[in-house]
Amino acid sequence: MEAIVNFLESLHFSPYVFGIQIFLFLGFHMTMKTLIYDPIGRARNEREGRIDGHLARAEAAAANAKGMKLKYDEEIKAQRAVLAQELKEATDKAEKAAAERMQLARDEAGKLTDDANARLNDEENQLKASMDQEAGKLALAVASQVVRNSLSEDAQGRVLAQLKG
Repeated sequence: MEAIVNFLESLHFSPYVFGIQIFLFLGFHMTMKTLIYDPIGRARNEREGRIDGHLARAEAAAANAKGMKLKYDEEIKAQRAVLAQELKEATDKAEKAAAERMQLARDEAGKLTDDANARLNDEENQLKASMDQEAGKLALAVASQVVRNSLSEDAQGRVLAQLKG
């Protein structure tokens, strides 16, 4: 130990100066701790707390958003199914109405065709009757002319009386 003391004396070491330096260092350290280190540490801890709080809120919001997205996707699927069913029903109804109108039009066309055919048959029958009358008149006229040209007047009168009667 004496070697240490001799060594310290060779360096002009003063225990009083050393004690004062230690006291000043501890005072400086305590002052720095109080004025700088502690406020910086508190600010850092508060900042980390705010960051952790923001991260927790962001994670909660992300989870909430995922839940809402799933809910909305399910609602969209349900609405699409309802709309598809409504569309199918409306399409079926429109096709049924179109088929009914088409059948009514066919029935009406059939009635019109039947009426037209009946009128044509009536007109044909009337024309045939008219032609038969005209043919009879024409035959009578031809026969009268033949009789006049080929028979005597006495015979003509008898034949014409028989043809007309």
